[in-house]
Amino acid sequence: MKVLDVFSWLSAKEISIDELKQIFIEHFNGAYEGKYKVLLEMPDNASKNILNSRAELIEEGKDVACILKGGNAIAVVGYKE
Repeated sequence: MKVLDVFSWLSAKEISIDELKQIFIEHFNGAYEGKYKVLLEMPDNASKNILNSRAELIEEGKDVACILKGGNAIAVVGYKE
């Protein structure tokens, strides 16, 4: 599995792109136990920007996951297995 893209809606001061990648990789490997949640589908409350980002990644042939904090999507990850 390789992470190809990360779109984040939080400032880099709060969480970096590298940290988001690490969260996703640890989740994918079954080792993540933190405050963020990773979903392989989009949550029902996903914003239009998040849905557009997801659609763009899917158009590029990538698999997509979403990282949530407190039930709200904060990042979209494009990856290939």
